[in-house]
Amino acid sequence: MIRYAAHYLFLPGHGFLRRYVVQMREGCVEALFPLTDEIENTEWQPGVIALVDAGTDVASLSFALKDVLADVPASVLSRLPRLVPVLCFPFDFTRMEPVSGTRHRLLR
Repeated sequence: MIRYAAHYLFLPGHGFLRRYVVQMREGCVEALFPLTDEIENTEWQPGVIALVDAGTDVASLSFALKDVLADVPASVLSRLPRLVPVLCFPFDFTRMEPVSGTRHRLLR
């Protein structure tokens, strides 16, 4: 099991979760939860982790929806095993969108 944490987790079509952890097991997203303390096997990632459907062209993601959510929507929880985390870095936290040099890296 491995966990990734970042300042923000982006859920396309829903918005952002602040200081969240993505827990993975055998390459599949297993759980999402707020980062409240240091947790073993957690890698801090700079930028934003976008949780997208497998096969999504992350370069074309729209960050137009900038809502900060209090909880993970139920529709996202039901699809967790089919989603993949992608790190977007660098990221403009003032405008809450990628910059011209933002790279995308699949987290496994």
